[in-house]
Amino acid sequence: LKALAPLTALTSLDLGQCSYIIDAGLRALAPLTALISLNLEGCKRVTTDGLIALALLTALTSLDLGRCLETVDAGLRALAVLTALTSLNLLGCSRVTDEGLKA
Repeated sequence: LKALAPLTALTSLDLGQCSYIIDAGLRALAPLTALISLNLEGCKRVTTDGLIALALLTALTSLDLGRCLETVDAGLRALAVLTALTSLNLLGCSRVTDEGLKA
């Protein structure tokens, strides 16, 4: 994902079902500050550390974390700073509880 870093005007990125995406890859997306839509559906290896990295993408309005099986409450708390977020998919994130949704 480091190869995407120069694409700072990118507004939408679909990485759905990319099962080899890990937290380090998400940290490489930090320069993509114009990103408003990010699909990580089915990226099963994304953990709280990866979601913390996404918190830097403050322009995000849509984030798909469906079937990201390692998504937990702490990760959602890290995303609370994304105040522009209007759409969040957590379908199949069975480790997310009411506490995480309160964030």
